[in-house]
Amino acid sequence: MRPVTLYSLMRRTGETRTLRWRPEAVSTDTARRLIRRGRRSTAIVNVYETTDREGTALHIAHVHFGSELYDGADFVTDIYEIPTEALTTL
Repeated sequence: MRPVTLYSLMRRTGETRTLRWRPEAVSTDTARRLIRRGRRSTAIVNVYETTDREGTALHIAHVHFGSELYDGADFVTDIYEIPTEALTTL
């Protein structure tokens, strides 16, 4: 089973380009903890069910932090690509 993939984006205040970090592999437990942290804060959290190009079931979690959490940033967004199998395997 492939791990959860985390994509992070940020736009600094006064800039027009969005910074992107290299996709990072994280464990399912870490992803759950980080998504819960977003829900407890003022972040907007959306979760979508979809499939990838090969038909594998995925959950996409979009966590959008506003500028109030990060100085000098208009926004920070984390996108988690979670294989559904990872959520249902005990």
